[in-house]
Amino acid sequence: MAAVSSQGVQPMISSLDTTHGSPPTETARPRLSRQAPPRTERVVGLLPVLNEVETIDSVIRALFVSGLVERLLVIDDNSTDGTVEALQAARAEFPQLDVIVRTTERGLGTALLYGFGEALRRYAFDRLVVMDADLSHEPAAIPQLLDVPADLVIGSRYYDGGEIQNWPAGRRVISFLANYSARHLLRLPVRDVTSGFRVYSRRLVRKVVAEAACGGYEFQVETVWLAATSRFTVVESPIVFVERRAGKSKLATWEESWKFLRFVIDKSLLRRWSGRPPQVPREARRSA
Repeated sequence: MAAVSSQGVQPMISSLDTTHGSPPTETARPRLSRQAPPRTERVVGLLPVLNEVETIDSVIRALFVSGLVERLLVIDDNSTDGTVEALQAARAEFPQLDVIVRTTERGLGTALLYGFGEALRRYAFDRLVVMDADLSHEPAAIPQLLDVPADLVIGSRYYDGGEIQNWPAGRRVISFLANYSARHLLRLPVRDVTSGFRVYSRRLVRKVVAEAACGGYEFQVETVWLAATSRFTVVESPIVFVERRAGKSKLATWEESWKFLRFVIDKSLLRRWSGRPPQVPREARRSA
């Protein structure tokens, strides 16, 4: 893989490291779906990662063994815990896996935006699956999301049937405030604006790459905002979210919450000054 010097990106080394080839531990093993039935649409996956050595192999294996995605792109923000070495080993087993290590930039929003651009450049796909690599998003739920015909399908913790497991009270408060403020101030047609478990259509990915500007956690609400205000279809499908089983959470901090709230307020004021509320098509108001 050639280096991309403008992004400080390092190519992956294809050498095998058998120390990361052992089976995942019992606590880090996801439920494996049976081989997915053939789909007419082309599906690829995107994983933004940072220090996920304890779970990354399990997630990659679940995605490829089940046949859920044709290709998988991992954007690693220069992990220091052995994740990069685990990805080297995974590449030797799964040639459909592509890995980019960013060395000069970090942040969920910038990783996703960069990954969107790379996915468009590298793959001929119809839909892009985005999820976390810490097993808080269950790979077995992907077929359920793909069955929903929409430009943006959100794996929702707050829609009927959705659930959050093992979250402390502080994180529940932050998540509630973030979603409540975004939903009501921006009049967005979804309950879970901050979920990172999503399926995007190719045409929406192009829209996001062309217009998104956020580099942090607020990128999640920006993509919903772009979809809703540009008349793309947005649908929620309930999921069970389980607090990460290993490592330390890098989201839902008070700093990220402030950046998120500032974005929501800015967009809300812009909407009020322009005098034009978001024009959300009827089909975008429904949830699966």
